[in-house]
Amino acid sequence: MRKIIFILFFSLFLMQCTSNEKSLNKKLEKMAASYNESAPLMFNQYIRFDKAVVASENVFQYHYTVLNTANPDSLLEGVFISLKEEIVKKHSLEADLRIFKENKIPLEYIYRNEKGVIIRSLKITPEDYQ
Repeated sequence: MRKIIFILFFSLFLMQCTSNEKSLNKKLEKMAASYNESAPLMFNQYIRFDKAVVASENVFQYHYTVLNTANPDSLLEGVFISLKEEIVKKHSLEADLRIFKENKIPLEYIYRNEKGVIIRSLKITPEDYQ
């Protein structure tokens, strides 16, 4: 009898976890779709936001393209450290980004050159912005 109760309890627990995961994924997908409504969007003469994507395991990805420069990697090199600090600060403090902190969502910022080749990737773990 105890085995049956344990199996039922465990099954209900797994169903609840799966349901919560799907609900979170839907919220993230909706958020990405909202960001994508304004894409592509030029931030400045060099950086264009292309899209947001929810990858496997709810990794929230931001995709950018570096334009109008012969050496896109060197352009990013100078701002990458301050960029990470700014992203961490923003995700730690802003109320509309609370979903990332509360649900420990990993973030990834992917930068490509004009040919579509990844030149830099910045990964931010939930530990970074907690």
